[in-house]
Amino acid sequence: MRWAAALLLVACNAAEPTPAPKPNVPSPPARAFGAPLSNRAPVYPVDAVLADPEPLVGKSIACRGTVARVCQAAGCWLELQAEGASEGLRVPMANHAFFIPQDAVGHAAVIEGQLKRHELPEAQREHYAGEGMKSMGPLSLDATSVALW
Repeated sequence: MRWAAALLLVACNAAEPTPAPKPNVPSPPARAFGAPLSNRAPVYPVDAVLADPEPLVGKSIACRGTVARVCQAAGCWLELQAEGASEGLRVPMANHAFFIPQDAVGHAAVIEGQLKRHELPEAQREHYAGEGMKSMGPLSLDATSVALW
């Protein structure tokens, strides 16, 4: 009987603990801007968001891709693209709360914010074009967090 208790004690101690859930993004980022990433929601690839945005419009999401362009004037927006894609997602920094350096181009990024759909007025399109933006479709991700790797 004594050996059975000892065997049970050894077996209980040898059991592997339940692993903690893995974060949605690698950590830590090389650089971060705005609020820290929350890691609460799944991280959507930017090409998936662009292909089927309707279920996500109006929601706070996390999106990953590569920084294709950054505002040449102040860093108040960036364009997020999938590898090798020509279409991107416009990402303004929420109410100019923070700015992205121009050397972010080419870096992998995860961005959290609210996905919105609205057409840009012509004057805004001209303004963005003057700063180097190419992705002027109706979708934007108003960033609250940007992490670069």
